[in-house]
Amino acid sequence: MKSLKKPLLFVLALLFPMLASASWDEAKESTERSLIEMIAVIERYEGQTAEEQTALIQDIEPIVNRDVDFRYIANWVMGKYYRRASAQERDQFAEVFKQTLIKTYAKSLAGFDVKNYTILTPSAQSPDPDKQIVTVEVVSEQGQAYTLVNYMVKKSDEWKLVNVVLNGINLRITFKNQFANMMQTHKQNVQAVIDDWSSQIDVPKG
Repeated sequence: MKSLKKPLLFVLALLFPMLASASWDEAKESTERSLIEMIAVIERYEGQTAEEQTALIQDIEPIVNRDVDFRYIANWVMGKYYRRASAQERDQFAEVFKQTLIKTYAKSLAGFDVKNYTILTPSAQSPDPDKQIVTVEVVSEQGQAYTLVNYMVKKSDEWKLVNVVLNGINLRITFKNQFANMMQTHKQNVQAVIDDWSSQIDVPKG
């Protein structure tokens, strides 16, 4: 049995880079699919009016529903207050946060014309094949450059987005800080925070 241990470790050491590379390729494909579909939505609603915002949101929702782990992000955003919340409040905030993200995407996409994009090859492999970072550089028709760092996790054979950093602004941390500030404003009342969040569903300022 001992004689097999070293050869087995050697084989695993050889296989790991291949597995990590294959996993990143999968995460990249998932990210690029979302990006292509988002660009199609942008082109469809180019020059949209305020009345068309609802239609834009409706077209974005199935893409975001498929590719984003709302529950994971919402729980993370609640932070230490997650344990204080009831099961009903956790479910309620997950749904409210889902609408927040969908509207965030809609507002970000409205009026944005993508000239080109580049998916960057990572400089190092992830130590966990089921957790990958996919970095995308996007250039608008106006020449503005944006860097999107997508944090992806593989769950049930599907890649899900669990965080985004846009030009250095960490979306998950920004929302977490907003939730914590609202908890202070509402004297540690989780339900009051959820109600307030639901009433404004706005994009936090980084």
